[in-house]
Amino acid sequence: MIYREMSMKVLLINGENGGSMKRCAEYLAREGILSETLVLQDEIQGCVACGKCYKQSRCIFHDEINRLLDHADEYDGMIVSANVYYGKPDDRVLRFLERLFRCDPAVWALKPAACVLSVRNSTSQTAAEQLAGSFGEMIYSGHCMVRTNSEDTEDAVQGMCDRMAWLLKCIDAGTKAGMKKPSGYVRKDISYMR
Repeated sequence: MIYREMSMKVLLINGENGGSMKRCAEYLAREGILSETLVLQDEIQGCVACGKCYKQSRCIFHDEINRLLDHADEYDGMIVSANVYYGKPDDRVLRFLERLFRCDPAVWALKPAACVLSVRNSTSQTAAEQLAGSFGEMIYSGHCMVRTNSEDTEDAVQGMCDRMAWLLKCIDAGTKAGMKKPSGYVRKDISYMR
């Protein structure tokens, strides 16, 4: 059964070499969910802890992050893909997410998030946990590990996308039935100086 009403939209952040995000877009479309893919640049500037994002809700580095923040309200969820090197996600993906969620964490709060990890030969639960920890106030709906030339890859990606679609539909149904989201995210400025 195809869910025909395409009113929901998922942001696909592509930080891996495989075709996982293309498959995610296809599986979500079957469920009636739109998607938009952002391919990460080769070099992503890391956070320099200047604190400007707390005052401006924008990053001082003018790149994909600020352009994405201008349209963040359009997305109902997020799926991030990353290559796993030596047991941890690609640094540029981690840098991107760190800066994105520091700039305006409230806009992403209580939206579903998932990740696709592209591994070579073994699963890496530590990499999944590290990436999941980057999502902050988002609702983490799971991850899948994909391997090059593996028969399980299609099933893993489809299963993760099915869970994302189900969660989005539940949230949509609750909203239409009059349920309100819990109170909004309250930003807490953190100072490490005493």
